Amino acid sequence: MGGLRPWARYGVLIVGHLLALGLGAMVFQALEEPPARRLQAELRAELAAFQAKYGACLPPGALEELLGTALATQAHGVSSLGNSSEASNWDLPSALLFTASILSTTGYGHMAPLSASGRAFCVVYAALGLPASLALVATLSHCLLPVLSCPGAWVAVHWQLSPARAALLQAVALGLLVASSFVLLPALVLWGLQGDSSLLGAIYFCFSSLSTIGLGDFLPSHSHSLHPVIYHVGQLALLGYLLLGLLAMLLAVEAFSRLPQVRAVEKFFRPCGPVTAADQGGILGQDELALSTLPPAASASEQVPAC
Repeated sequence: MGGLRPWARYGVLIVGHLLALGLGAMVFQALEEPPARRLQAELRAELAAFQAKYGACLPPGALEELLGTALATQAHGVSSLGNSSEASNWDLPSALLFTASILSTTGYGHMAPLSASGRAFCVVYAALGLPASLALVATLSHCLLPVLSCPGAWVAVHWQLSPARAALLQAVALGLLVASSFVLLPALVLWGLQGDSSLLGAIYFCFSSLSTIGLGDFLPSHSHSLHPVIYHVGQLALLGYLLLGLLAMLLAVEAFSRLPQVRAVEKFFRPCGPVTAADQGGILGQDELALSTLPPAASASEQVPAC
């Protein structure tokens, strides 16, 4: 494939992406269509049983109208289920979580502005806040990645690893650290606090939050066994988790994007042009992970880089 023209390489990339989309759609269809049909059949059975029992007391179409109104309000994060004396969905902790979901591009969809002025402010707030958030995360990742590369550099010198193997070891270690600290451990805590959820559901929520997918189908709910203060503290903790977890995820992605194998794939789809200094000096030659610049032979005390 090395002799392909640039437009042909882009065509291969687009076709591969479309094939991946089609394969994913078919897998999801095969996995999710049967339980969706079962759930639809159960719902129809429940509605039929309700109408058979109470249909004589209700005007025609009254139940459908009530359910339509309930579903429409539920789509905006307003629900009449449970205790009506509970705090509003737009109290300060909930509003902070909503703004964090906007700035982190998670967008759970569990809440939405109801008024025209709220929607207009949401547009302006996101237009101004998203670039600022991205700039903040990029600056922090640029400052933290060299610091996190110091242990990997020490291991590379101590074990006399090649730059490529050292970069792979560092990326894997950082990925495992992020997976354990920001996915597995929070999922265990959420699983312990949320009695009606499974461990897989908690892991699913954590990963969808950090990857900014934010489908909103699984959210920590207000358990009646929790004190309202504890619930609001949990909301604030979720706010910090979103911000710190997004930074950790971007650090891991950045570390993997600097691997020689990833750079080789990127270089394959790059337009043909003059050889740059980065290509002449090696893939890892101009970034913070350039372990090849470490002294090749020195005493044990001199080999440990100063971080």
